[in-house]
Amino acid sequence: MKLYDDKHCLKVRTADDIFQAMDVTDKIATHMGFLHYDRLFLRLVTEEACMNAYEYCQHTNQSGFFTCWDKSQQNILTIFTKHKGKKYNISLFANEVNHSLRGRGLQLIVNLMDHVHLEENGGYVKLVMQKYMNNFIQPEEAGFYDLYFQ
Repeated sequence: MKLYDDKHCLKVRTADDIFQAMDVTDKIATHMGFLHYDRLFLRLVTEEACMNAYEYCQHTNQSGFFTCWDKSQQNILTIFTKHKGKKYNISLFANEVNHSLRGRGLQLIVNLMDHVHLEENGGYVKLVMQKYMNNFIQPEEAGFYDLYFQ
């Protein structure tokens, strides 16, 4: 896999592969010029999306799923997971308050990413997540925090 091509994929079969997917996300985001805090959010979103797909695949006896990255659009990183399954409603997760111990991953993804949608095609479901690059430097990152916020 060449990290600096516009599109590439990783077959995720084990939990260790999820860590590799997080590292790939970080490397691509760094290469594209995303700021540090955005890269942390992208790693977290990658982990959540992969864990959801991994647990679903384990539950349905699938051998794994694909995590893919597309940076062909300028200043937009698209990350998606793809596995066998059916489309579900993610709009329910945007503003819903979740009081359970599990199930916050999709809510987190929807709120951290700029665009999230699902596609279903030929028995496969694809969770598509996009983050737009916003390189406005926060005052505290530039060392101006004390000047502006005292």
